[in-house]
Amino acid sequence: MTTDTAHVPHEADKIISFPEGIPGFEEYKQYVLFHSEEQDSNLYWLESVEAPEIQFTLVDPTVYGVNYTLDLTDEEEALLQSEDPNEIQVFLMLSKKRAPDADSASINANIAGPILINVRTRLGMQKILVRSHVEVHIIQD
Repeated sequence: MTTDTAHVPHEADKIISFPEGIPGFEEYKQYVLFHSEEQDSNLYWLESVEAPEIQFTLVDPTVYGVNYTLDLTDEEEALLQSEDPNEIQVFLMLSKKRAPDADSASINANIAGPILINVRTRLGMQKILVRSHVEVHIIQD
C-alpha cells in the first residue's frame, strides 16, 4: 500500500531487522517503523532501509477487534530472540484494492500473516497462520 509519507531518516538504534525478510521482499532485511503525528495515529509504516520506496502500512490488530493468541515455534522464538511474550508487538499489514470499474476501494487487513516485532531485540518476522480464514474489509469512498 503506497503512502503519501516522505522518506524518514533512520538511526541505527531504530532499525528493525527481519532476518528472513518479508515474504515477497526477502532481499530487504532492514526496516524502520514510524507513524505520523499528523495522520491517523493508528497507522504505522514499515519502511525498508535498503529501498525507502518500499513501505508497508501496519495497524494494531486491536483497532479492528482482532486479538491474537499466537504460539511461536522454537525456531520463531529463536529468530525473534524472545524471552518474554510481552516483548512481542503484533501488527496487521494493510493493502488497498480497487476494483477496475469501482469508485471505491477496500482496505484489507492480512489477519493470516501478522507482523511480529520484538521491541527489545528489534527483530521482526511475518508469521503465516496456516488455518486462518478471517479477513477484515473496510470500504473507503
